Amino acid sequence: MQTRQTLSVASKKTYVPHKPIVTSDTILQGSSEVIIMHEGVEYRLRRTSQNKLILTK
Repeated sequence: MQTRQTLSVASKKTYVPHKPIVTSDTILQGSSEVIIMHEGVEYRLRRTSQNKLILTK
């Protein structure tokens, strides 16, 4: 008879990010809005009064 083994949280693999992480504070540099140029197109990243981020073209 086969039994199922349950992995505990401690035995699961630790997540290792493969992409750089940049905080919104680093990007915004104290401002509520920055302009991001991507392939010659201007995008605006804005922090709202409710502390949410909006990216618009």
